[in-house]
Amino acid sequence: MSKSLSSQLHPPRAISGFLSWALPASIREPVLGDLEEAFGDKYQKHGMLSANLWYLRQALCSGFSFMLQTQRSVVMFILAMIFFLLMTLFAMHISSGVSLFIDIPTFLIVFPPALILTCAATSYGEVKRAFGILINANRSYDHEHYKRSILVFSTLGNTGLILGMFMMLIGVIAIGNVIEDFSSFAPALSVAILSLLYGVAIKLLSYVAQQKMISLDSGLKQ
Repeated sequence: MSKSLSSQLHPPRAISGFLSWALPASIREPVLGDLEEAFGDKYQKHGMLSANLWYLRQALCSGFSFMLQTQRSVVMFILAMIFFLLMTLFAMHISSGVSLFIDIPTFLIVFPPALILTCAATSYGEVKRAFGILINANRSYDHEHYKRSILVFSTLGNTGLILGMFMMLIGVIAIGNVIEDFSSFAPALSVAILSLLYGVAIKLLSYVAQQKMISLDSGLKQ
């Protein structure tokens, strides 16, 4: 393999990104450098597919072995969110079926506007950084970063909840026009309530994220 080709050849970005996220800062650069060099050798001898599979295997083994040390709080947060999602889906399933609670147009008129309004109230950079802090505990942030992130999630939660109520009121007004037609009344009422449900869900998840920021900030002060 030529030198120019070797310098341009890199492992899959998503996999190396996961490994960089999981490794301790003290060994991150040496490990990534050694694996990238070995990846180039594997590519030269066995081809791209074999090199990618080898790198994936090494990245997963190394990443998972360090992840609970470097990203324990993030892993616990993700597991808690997965548990919440599973319990929510289970509750939907035993009531009337999951499909009854899923309406993409209703979700799109609540969550994206809430996110956009949050960016308008704070800034795109602060929103991006807040979510970055949420999924990466292996970086150094100061009190001001956590303070701004708390504001971001507080704004997102409140905006999502208010939007859910606002959209529900629009739905209630629309119901008034079809109240005599029961075949149209029931679906309209369901969509109106779903708006509020999605708004409450955004508020709940944002509240949990906000409390996590407060906890991280408290740990920084100690």
